[in-house]
Amino acid sequence: MSTSQKSGRTEKEGSKRNRLKAMEHPLRARVLRLLVERGVQSPSELARALHADVRAVSYHARRLEELDCAELVTTRPVRGAVEHFYRATERHLVNGDEWEDLDPLIAGDLVCEFMQKIVDDFNDSRRAGIVGSDQHFHITRTPMILDEEGFLEGMEVFERCRLAMADVEAKSAQRIASAGATPVPVSSGLSYFKVPRKSLRS
Repeated sequence: MSTSQKSGRTEKEGSKRNRLKAMEHPLRARVLRLLVERGVQSPSELARALHADVRAVSYHARRLEELDCAELVTTRPVRGAVEHFYRATERHLVNGDEWEDLDPLIAGDLVCEFMQKIVDDFNDSRRAGIVGSDQHFHITRTPMILDEEGFLEGMEVFERCRLAMADVEAKSAQRIASAGATPVPVSSGLSYFKVPRKSLRS
């Protein structure tokens, strides 16, 4: 193994450890999620959104910075204090081989949180009269029976789709920044998981 390969592997392992540490505390995980979703935020803004104590949120924002999952962007004076603004440097994402290293209670909370966000996005879009108002949406539910090999192949398909959408997002960000393209808020969710056999009835 070359020196560069060793260095890359070490950096990847360090990033993995940091992501897992970021997920170890439910509030810290939610702070990172909001930083990913909303961009630059201060602890006071995050605390209001999360209905949490600002001191606790400030602590976890600093902890995310220490873990290289967030970075301090700027500061500004506010009523005799200094307000700090952070942005995420890591996605709120735990890879499959990292999931088993999570505390089972934290993992359970994260699964529910991820799915609830998908449901919330759909409900918000419906209330706003967006999804279903024209043909520009994609909702697919296809009950299937797969063997274990097929299930793992499907996981790979969904991961390729996620990576492709991440590339689309990066290119869009460049066009928005350089050419002033109009931002289009989108909820991109992939739902794919095993279900009890009785759930395939309809």
